[in-house]
Amino acid sequence: MGRYASYKEYGESSWRIGYGSLKIKKRVVSSTDKLGSEEIGNLLVEDLKPFSLLVNAYVLIPLNEHRKSAVLSFAHSIGIPSFKECRLLELINSGATKQAIIQEWSPYINTIWRSGGERMINRRRAELDTFLTADKQIPTALPHRCHSKHCLMNIPELYTGTMPQIKAIEYLEKRFMEFDPSGEILRRFFRMWNEKPRGLSSPPPPKSSF
Repeated sequence: MGRYASYKEYGESSWRIGYGSLKIKKRVVSSTDKLGSEEIGNLLVEDLKPFSLLVNAYVLIPLNEHRKSAVLSFAHSIGIPSFKECRLLELINSGATKQAIIQEWSPYINTIWRSGGERMINRRRAELDTFLTADKQIPTALPHRCHSKHCLMNIPELYTGTMPQIKAIEYLEKRFMEFDPSGEILRRFFRMWNEKPRGLSSPPPPKSSF
């Protein structure tokens, strides 16, 4: 009927509802509670407000909105105690390469995620895709004036936002536009740079029956 009942996680004594909420409007979830999809969604938003502050305390580098969302989903999935000790957080904070992050996050490479079944696989893949989504609003330590619609700041690799790096990117943008005012070369470069490494985040090919 479009309503969802409360439940207990394995080994827990507390009742939860929806995406794991323990409270409904400041009262503890009971065994008889049932909520609709919209109410469950609202609970999740409220739960994530204090949770996001905890996550931010362990992420030591600036992230754009897509990456924040992906990391928040991942942390919410495994819990703060596991998140603060996990290999993925270590990679993100150390500015690891795109390939290294994919190898750790992809459910088709890191087999630990497959043990959670299809729902876990789909969640990990959605988080990884969100993390790698291009976003022009990448935070930097210094203001950056874009010379083109497709800004070279918008690259998948994590960066520091330091003055030498920003100046180098502005110089590259300027030279690209001088060489090709149409911007086609820059757009092509941008697309190629943002391509996912082939074979890393895709499901493995089906096994032959022969």
